[in-house]
Amino acid sequence: MPNSAETIENLARKLERVRILNDLKECRTLEEYQELTKKYEVLCNDDKE
Repeated sequence: MPNSAETIENLARKLERVRILNDLKECRTLEEYQELTKKYEVLCNDDKE
């Protein structure tokens, strides 16, 4: 049985995936996709620090 922290982490991951999917669905051009990719690259790099 997961504890509260594991449950919160699991829900946070699911919420983040839904947010990313929604962002991807809003892309209409290759340029929009590339801008979104750069946005997430910056966020991922910030998470590494």
